[in-house]
Amino acid sequence: MSHFTAVSIALALLSQEAASVKAQPESPPSANPGWRKLVPGIDLGLFPAPGGQGQMQIVRVDARSHPLQLHSSSATQPMLTVEEWAAKQKLCLVINAGMYDKDGSTHCGYLKSHEVILPAAFRSDYSSICVFSPIAKEAAPFRLLDTDYAGIEKNILSQYAVAVQNLRLIKHPGENRWKQQPKMWSEAALGEDKDGNALFIFCRTPSTMHDFNEHLLKLPINLVSAQHLDGGPPASFYLNCGGVVIRGTGSYESGFNESTSSQKFWLLPHVIGVQAP
Repeated sequence: MSHFTAVSIALALLSQEAASVKAQPESPPSANPGWRKLVPGIDLGLFPAPGGQGQMQIVRVDARSHPLQLHSSSATQPMLTVEEWAAKQKLCLVINAGMYDKDGSTHCGYLKSHEVILPAAFRSDYSSICVFSPIAKEAAPFRLLDTDYAGIEKNILSQYAVAVQNLRLIKHPGENRWKQQPKMWSEAALGEDKDGNALFIFCRTPSTMHDFNEHLLKLPINLVSAQHLDGGPPASFYLNCGGVVIRGTGSYESGFNESTSSQKFWLLPHVIGVQAP
């Protein structure tokens, strides 16, 4: 996402909290809404998009059997599209890891990847953080936490090798944190359900984040928390699992790309993925 886009979304959240096209599957799964098992521990959910136009895709991942991974560009690793990241890292599922700054690479929130921490400080306006790759034996394989949790840095982050901070959409245990506003966009998001599963969420159909959150909370997915990963054209989602391939490209974003015609994946510096079975 461009610096302009990242700043505009951050400002939208700060002011609130202080013609659609669906992703086209290469191998179309059943059009019936609900869950379909792709492989043990990975399920695909197809649900109506907010407003009833189009369809949104949600992949439910049991992180105990399918650990989440963070992949990032570097001096020796160029940015790739989600489909290219999948091919290079042998992943069956890939989505944005979050918005990035105007330099095209720096993650906008706190980002910890094993021994690398860039940037090194929490952002007070980014109220959600996902953690995975546990170091401590007793730690859950994946958690999506509110950053205003007391002692999170000392008691939680030290237990994990990976932590990714982003804008909060839904606060535990299911509270919509966005007031209504006119801006809308395609959306890539990460959620957690009541059983601790990771939910990779993609919706090409543009909507306001208030309506998007309300819609998610009404779906039969047992959602307890969610964070914004990216919106508009950079929002990306790639699935190639259990005989189903879905290439989800974002498009519409108010004030940035007010069109539903974009069909191209953007190059991304950071992605979250799941290893192919």
